[in-house]
Amino acid sequence: MTNSATIRITLASAVLLLAGNLDARAGEAKTVEEVAAELANPLAPITTLAANVRVEMGNGPDDDTNYQLRLQPSFFKPFADKSALLVRTILPLRSINWPTSDHGLGDITIVPYYVPDVTATTFVGYGGALILPTATEDVLGIGKWAAGPAAIVAKTGKPITWGGLVQHVWSFAGDDDRADVSVTTVQPFFTYLLHDGWAATVTSESTYNWEASVDNEWTVPLALSITKVMQFGGEFVSLGLAYVNYLEHPDFMTESEFRFSVTYVLR
Repeated sequence: MTNSATIRITLASAVLLLAGNLDARAGEAKTVEEVAAELANPLAPITTLAANVRVEMGNGPDDDTNYQLRLQPSFFKPFADKSALLVRTILPLRSINWPTSDHGLGDITIVPYYVPDVTATTFVGYGGALILPTATEDVLGIGKWAAGPAAIVAKTGKPITWGGLVQHVWSFAGDDDRADVSVTTVQPFFTYLLHDGWAATVTSESTYNWEASVDNEWTVPLALSITKVMQFGGEFVSLGLAYVNYLEHPDFMTESEFRFSVTYVLR
């Protein structure tokens, strides 16, 4: 299957899932505080469209800056038994200055979760991750199909929501000339809900690359973000700003970054 065909199938599936959720938008009125609490929970029963701009600094021997725009739709499908299916997608558009000067689409990641009970205060999601080799340039992707198990636990409350994600992916097909993939991701998170739709989050999306050379296995970012939910008529939008410091990273890779996010809540 070609990259363009894979992209078309992925986008068509996203459109169908979105259409299936539009009828769920009508319901009880929400406040900005309630929406902020839902957005703090990665397994919340909501559908969102998010865009995340990343300014990645300190790359290579000359401390070059790379840029990334992540489109991150999240689709929620409830079932009659209080369970649900949640599908998260990451579509990265990248412009880099190191290790080469290139721009284009990166690898698309799709992560579906089955959530047994969306009415509980402790949410548990079981699923898996699938990485599609959709990169338009070799340097923008891994050149492999990769997949593996994933799980999330989130304990919701006011004013604190906390939890964590664990995921591992292995490559199983793709370009034989590219390196094999075996990466574990561990991501704890802690969100404190403030007043009037404000929230502060500390998280670390740490990865361990089992195929990397010695002393280059770990990537450990520490991210601090502040978000604000705003209401426009009956619509909700969240704006966010984050600073990320990489406590550990492979040689010549990103040392720090700023992130700017916009999330539209579709319900």
